[in-house]
Amino acid sequence: MEQNERQEKKYCARLGWSLVLTLVTALLWQYAVAGLIWTGLLPIGPTAYYLLVLVGYYIAALPLARRLCRCIPVSPPAGRGMTPRLLGRWFVIGAALMWLGSLAGSWVNDLVYRIAGLQPVDSVTETLLMMPPAVMLLGACVLGPLCEELLFRGLIAGRLARYGQRPAALVSALLFALYHANVSQFFYAFALGLLLAYTYFYTGTLKAPAVLHMLFNFYGSSIMMLLPENSPLPMLYALSWPVLTVAGVTMLVRGWKKQVWAHGFAVPSVRTIFFNFGMTAAVVVCFVEATLPFL
Repeated sequence: MEQNERQEKKYCARLGWSLVLTLVTALLWQYAVAGLIWTGLLPIGPTAYYLLVLVGYYIAALPLARRLCRCIPVSPPAGRGMTPRLLGRWFVIGAALMWLGSLAGSWVNDLVYRIAGLQPVDSVTETLLMMPPAVMLLGACVLGPLCEELLFRGLIAGRLARYGQRPAALVSALLFALYHANVSQFFYAFALGLLLAYTYFYTGTLKAPAVLHMLFNFYGSSIMMLLPENSPLPMLYALSWPVLTVAGVTMLVRGWKKQVWAHGFAVPSVRTIFFNFGMTAAVVVCFVEATLPFL
């Protein structure tokens, strides 16, 4: 039994190190691209720069992370198929989770800034406003979600499913939320992480969470910046959020008992999953990255 626990800890540590590898690669990649531009070795404009910084590091990090975790047994999800109706239902539920989570995140973010004696800042919105529209659409709404689904659902949740799909969804959603490294996104990222993991396990394919993730990013951040200001569309868009929230919460409550989660063949344990060097390092790195704006 002790030998099995040590082996399980090694598996979870590898998953933690794969996330650390992705975070460190992102930081090094950003400095490398900026340095090449500054020295004139990489003569590119703002659009190409933001695209490279946003998703370029995944090109190196994802293959290395998968190689690091190749020895971990995978529990393939039993696919039940995906229909447009299911996809629409999950989108409405996700929109509700996103809006409620963003309200909670904004409130906590402002509170933390005030406690720190700083002027509240929405770093996510500021970053998006700096991006050219092409980067926002291609990077934040297509490439970014695709890469994150490969990492958090395909790699992490898929391998944690050995402890059961529900614990796998919880842990992968927590890591997904911490990965965003800011308070304002934590709550809705965690909620959406649970939903995306469920759609992955339910359908047995990454197509469903990838498409939903793209739709969430587009509807949640990009579409407002593309709407003409001198029209009723921005107001209709703003009104759509409470409508979607009421509908989404209703669907979630009515369908709560119909959820389907498969059990795993290994016993889930908080000590096994988190009390190892890899997972501890991943959590610490995420917290450090989240606290940098307050220093």
